[in-house]
Amino acid sequence: MTQQETRIFSEQIVTPDGAVRGEVVLRGDRIHAVEPRESAPAGALDWGRDLLIPGLVDIHTDNFEKHYQPRPGALWDAYGAALAHDGQCAAAGITTVFDSLSLHGRKDGLDRKESLGPMIAAMDAAQDDGVLRADHLLHLRCEVTNPELLALLEPHADNPRLKLLSVMDHTPGQRQTANTERFHERMVAAGRSQDEIEEMLARRHAGRDPSVAYSNRRSVVGFAREYGLPLAAHDDESLEHVEEAHDDGCVIAEFPVTLAAAKAARGYGMLVAMGGPNFVRGGSHSGNLSAREAAEADVLDIIASDYVPLSILRSAFLLIDDMGWAPERAIATVAANPARSVGLVDRGEIAPGQRADLVRVFRGAGGWPAPVEVWRQGARVA
Repeated sequence: MTQQETRIFSEQIVTPDGAVRGEVVLRGDRIHAVEPRESAPAGALDWGRDLLIPGLVDIHTDNFEKHYQPRPGALWDAYGAALAHDGQCAAAGITTVFDSLSLHGRKDGLDRKESLGPMIAAMDAAQDDGVLRADHLLHLRCEVTNPELLALLEPHADNPRLKLLSVMDHTPGQRQTANTERFHERMVAAGRSQDEIEEMLARRHAGRDPSVAYSNRRSVVGFAREYGLPLAAHDDESLEHVEEAHDDGCVIAEFPVTLAAAKAARGYGMLVAMGGPNFVRGGSHSGNLSAREAAEADVLDIIASDYVPLSILRSAFLLIDDMGWAPERAIATVAANPARSVGLVDRGEIAPGQRADLVRVFRGAGGWPAPVEVWRQGARVA
């Protein structure tokens, strides 16, 4: 059967070897060729000076939770939340997204234990119904201090969307919240009273059993090896943390909180991932390592959206505009690098044989990159 062919011309196609003027030839759901041309031939879609870049790959986003609980205490229908989250990701140019769900506690009143099953089931159903615009994969964030961790993780072992695990410890005074004064300031800004903050700290410290954390971490590492899943280390702070992550087989250093940890992780061959909101805002909201500082030190490999889907595209172009990175290097932080870090070799680049996941980018006021067309597997989805 002859595959449908689509040709798209752009004066700025960002390929792995640099930006070129020409057209991308699509056949079915794949890129067939990238051909140099001076102008759009008859029958081709003409994107003019708008850039043509690969679809973005986001390995960490909490955005799904925000749609499931749009306001504290107000839960939304899980299927509707899946659709809303999916639409926001696609509109941001994200064609592959790892929905990152935490196996621990509460956040802004959301009981993550109770919400986990309904959220996963809703996204599974939406995928089965064929209504999703982006390709949704699953990243389970394993809080090693949680005594119920394995009971939450094991039921999802055979979910085909499960493609990434991360190990983390969010006890105040540890890793991300090593700076307890900054943690206190954040809680005050969120409207917490002094009594509430003290109760929260006491509860979290009381519930931290070092033996449980150690046992859980060993179990998650074994689980990842058994199922062939890549493993990320979340919020490493010290050289000891990074050494442990390396020994455990972690391939991603996710949001390291110090530059020393980021450099050590890179030295061990791990890819360093930082948050897009951190980069765009110019610093971490937790007072930890700045994504821009990581870029300046040449230890930034991956940008994840964390909690703002549009932030990764903006970050990539800030790398180009503010830091002088070549377009192909900057775009790789939000496409090829995250894809390869989790073993996805069929997407993330404008190159023959890759999935036809494309984004048309218009540079708007102030240089903002606006994704005005998004294609996944050869079909326009946004």
